[in-house]
Amino acid sequence: MKLYQLVSFAIVTLFAISSCELADNNNTFVSPKPYSIAPLNERAPQANIELHRPFDFPLQLSGNFGELRSNHFHGGIDFKTQSTIGHPIHCADDGYVSQISVSGGGYGRAIYVTHPASGLTTVYGHLNKFAPQIDSVIDARQYALETFAITMRFDENDFPVKKGDIIAYSGNSGYSFGPHLHMEVRHTATGDALDPLPYFKNLIPDNVAPTASTLILYPDKTSGAINGNKNAVYVDVFPGGIYNFFAWGKVYPAIRANDYMTDSHNIYGIKHLVLKVDGNEVYRRTIDRFRMEATRAINTLVDYQDLGNTGNWNMYIRIPQSKPLGTMVESSLDGGAINITEQRPYNCEFIMTDEYGNSSSVPFTIHGLQTEITPSESPKGKLVKLNTSEQHSIGGLSLKFYEGSFYEDIYVDVEQKQNNNFLSSSYLIGNDYTPIARAFRMAIKVDHDTISDKAKYCIARVRNGNKSAVYSHYKNGEMIAYVSRFGEYAVTTDTIAPKINPINHFSWGNNGIVTLVISDNFSGIKNYRGEIDGKWVKFEADNKNATISYKLNTKHIARGKNHKLTLIVTDNCGNTNSLSQNFMW
Repeated sequence: MKLYQLVSFAIVTLFAISSCELADNNNTFVSPKPYSIAPLNERAPQANIELHRPFDFPLQLSGNFGELRSNHFHGGIDFKTQSTIGHPIHCADDGYVSQISVSGGGYGRAIYVTHPASGLTTVYGHLNKFAPQIDSVIDARQYALETFAITMRFDENDFPVKKGDIIAYSGNSGYSFGPHLHMEVRHTATGDALDPLPYFKNLIPDNVAPTASTLILYPDKTSGAINGNKNAVYVDVFPGGIYNFFAWGKVYPAIRANDYMTDSHNIYGIKHLVLKVDGNEVYRRTIDRFRMEATRAINTLVDYQDLGNTGNWNMYIRIPQSKPLGTMVESSLDGGAINITEQRPYNCEFIMTDEYGNSSSVPFTIHGLQTEITPSESPKGKLVKLNTSEQHSIGGLSLKFYEGSFYEDIYVDVEQKQNNNFLSSSYLIGNDYTPIARAFRMAIKVDHDTISDKAKYCIARVRNGNKSAVYSHYKNGEMIAYVSRFGEYAVTTDTIAPKINPINHFSWGNNGIVTLVISDNFSGIKNYRGEIDGKWVKFEADNKNATISYKLNTKHIARGKNHKLTLIVTDNCGNTNSLSQNFMW
């Protein structure tokens, strides 16, 4: 085997941080990259090759490709694993293991296999463990670097694999909330995520069509009206329903719907969504491929404000100025708006279709009702153009918006407020419900700069009386962060050390597992170090449960004696806590 190459490793974070964390390998902040638009007229490759099934048992899905998730599309399909872990996973095709990643969040344990003949890469996430020959290499590197979280890349001759080989075992690691296998198919040359279902659909029956629950009609903010005003209208969808709207000017239809599958109670995302007006197709959205760095553009496919307020995914046909999803969305309408300019019925129809061709439709009518459209209020704040970099300052706040920070030209208003609960003024930046494509730079002056240990400062995002930490750093009297969401921000401190709670430590010796809960009150866990009898041991992190655990084994510690555990935990503001615990094993 050739010498493997370490690419990067990151110490696990066990507490969610409300920010876009942007740091290079030296922990210095770097400018975020803009999103990328998918190549025009480039659709997903046809499934003209046969991939090996991942499991020997009948395949069922708990999630499909492109499902609408918080700030991202679901990049693969989720296979059910009979509610248990430890099932052998077979390699999809000939190739080689090109990357391994291990962390307490995200995909947990994941393996990437590159298949040169087909130009594809398959990814398998939330694993319990890798095949033994891979596990041993990863374990050795983790101990050499004294870190659990690790990413390694390999050359094509390091771990060659054949179609059908067992490469790993299914699990529930990372941000997985039930045993399953997350599998992706990527286009190796571009890194684009492709829908894996076409390669497996002959093994997974489905004769159930998508179903809609709600129709919505939105007026354009400046040049549309519904029922004589600027409020959206919602109607419930039911079998045999007749749906009528009365509007004038530019309007945007939307639909709330899910897909379903045979012999499953799960809900799935809609793959194909079409809108017809007077029998003509005017809008088509097909989620079969997307550029990974453009995944945040999911927020442009839905009513982002309603999603934030209610959690509902209202899929509407409005298309932002930058067209960030390329050919995923195609429309003959200007910005996706239907322009109601005649006093007549506009006969519309949403059509939803899944990978198998199962289809359903929801017809509705927009009646042209001539209305005097009230002029909109003049926008407040600074105009930020789509393709320019802009800076904005008020009081002790300075903002830098990069080219492509937003999906269209927008006005950004900033309000400065005095707040005695913070070490700076608080600043309400923009509209909380504005989708942001690329993180922007924010610097806030520390008005009460009285703490000698500057690491104890932190930026807080304030919402509904609650505050969450933003990954930030101190420089020349300011706190600096890169953030990907508008809202209210201010400077605060975190001087409280993380908490460490042993779980049933009297049973560690009998169970053979040392388990602890580690948590932090605000800034989040930065790192931890566990030693037994003065030697580092690999405590595995499970972020979703805020636990770390170590399976006792004679390879690293002797059996039949008393041992001493020492654990040190540090948060993102440098506060440290430690614990020493004796146990017998």
